[in-house]
Amino acid sequence: MAAPGARLQQLVDDLGSTFLEVIEAPGPLDAVVTGVTIFDPHDDLVVSPGELVLGVGIAADADLPSLIRRLGRLGAAGLVVKAPGEVSGRLRDEVRRDGVPVLGLTRAASWFQVAALLRSFLDRRAMAGTGDLAGIPAGDLFAFANAVCALVDAPVTVEDRSSRVLAFSARQDEADSGRIETILGRQVPSKYLRMLEERGVFHDLYQTPGPVYIPSLDRGMLPRVAAAIRVGPEVLGSLWVAVDGALSEERMQALTEAAGLAALHLLHQRNSADLARQLSADLLETVFAGGGPAHEAAARLGLPAGPSCVLACQVVGRSGAELEGAGQRLADALTLHLAAIRAGSAVARIGHLVYAVVPVSGHNDADQASRHMQEIAARFVARVGHRVRPVIGIGGPAESLNGLGRARVEAERAARVLRDSPAWPGADGGPGGRAARFEDVYLETVLDRLRELLAAEEEGLHGPVAKLARYDTENGTELTASVRAYLDAFGDVGRAAASVHVHPNTFRYRLRRVREVSGLDLDDARARLGAMVQLSVLPR
Repeated sequence: MAAPGARLQQLVDDLGSTFLEVIEAPGPLDAVVTGVTIFDPHDDLVVSPGELVLGVGIAADADLPSLIRRLGRLGAAGLVVKAPGEVSGRLRDEVRRDGVPVLGLTRAASWFQVAALLRSFLDRRAMAGTGDLAGIPAGDLFAFANAVCALVDAPVTVEDRSSRVLAFSARQDEADSGRIETILGRQVPSKYLRMLEERGVFHDLYQTPGPVYIPSLDRGMLPRVAAAIRVGPEVLGSLWVAVDGALSEERMQALTEAAGLAALHLLHQRNSADLARQLSADLLETVFAGGGPAHEAAARLGLPAGPSCVLACQVVGRSGAELEGAGQRLADALTLHLAAIRAGSAVARIGHLVYAVVPVSGHNDADQASRHMQEIAARFVARVGHRVRPVIGIGGPAESLNGLGRARVEAERAARVLRDSPAWPGADGGPGGRAARFEDVYLETVLDRLRELLAAEEEGLHGPVAKLARYDTENGTELTASVRAYLDAFGDVGRAAASVHVHPNTFRYRLRRVREVSGLDLDDARARLGAMVQLSVLPR
């Protein structure tokens, strides 16, 4: 995403030494950063002019000079590597010659953390309005945090109601390990949240009209001064200042005024984000609908021509407001994940599902393309699954825009199977993770649709299975369970008997009773299929 005015120097200044340091630069860091991409030595190097490259796959200092030469030819804004202990003279000469600044990422930060932070930084820059609020671009929370830092002479964070870090100022190295941990994780650690809740800090913060002084929570931690960010009765978030002691009355007043200004920035940012998300959702809906308007919508989303897969992602185990928040975090994380490895992807949240259209050109055939997409989706699930618990269905690939509607339906049906089948093979870390291709779960999707049809029947089940279920209810028998066990065991009486803990002879007697009671002929393939479908509707 383009971010006018987001120059590399501005990024380094705003993120500060908590994350980045300048290892070597050919001159002023005046390149405009237009995006973030991850370098993978196993893939072709595809970098657009102005992109900041994360050197995740760089194993040693010896790999850097040749990469810097290639990045210089491609017009990259800079290269980020894990901060080395020493920098060779050859590397410094290469940077000065090819004009690509090299930044060092602090060893304590993960690549995923810095990728998410940089994407967030650029997105917020892009959403910042052309108008100013007290001399700061509307919605630019990083610039705002730095301004507040100057006012109160201490490092500042801007946090939402869930204590997630929206932005932070420079000078975080003057704070403590708790603040550094908060910045790196973009979230106040749970142990400190518990302390704050137990001491009633959030209650005091949200009920007090001005800033609140919070004594040190733990040994080695600085005290904090916090101010709620309000719009009328609604609390949008809070400002947190790491201090050596109580602030002067003048600085407390400055923080109070800053909290009022922060509300305007947060409202601007929220409104801009909501509009951008709604636009993306509307455009993607138009693409899925097909027809003439689909081509214009695809162009506005930046979708390239050629084959694409559709992902349908859903959060499981959440409801209400918790589902709303988790769904949006899933959409944001998937956008970041695909932006780094699949340029031209489009992601949008529509209803309770997050959809992605992902280009898959460059593969030998459709099967190879969809399998590669499953690998990408499974890696994403493995990365975020412990926090969000998503399932991902994969449809397609569609050869053109006209096939994306069908690929969407396939992806939705595959996601539904995974959502409703926690015991699906691979669900707990197998090769597919919680991501599956439509063709791999095709039979389950057919049964799922049949179950829907049967469940919609106003009069309920009919035929032999209905007779068995009524007989069991009236007589306390287990003939229905015996039929299910027989079908699950593919007609192996010994295995079926063991699964219901009876002797094989007893089980054979039950099968004879099944035929006598219901007329079900288990030697008939069509009868077996009908029974399997109807039994799938009944609880086990």
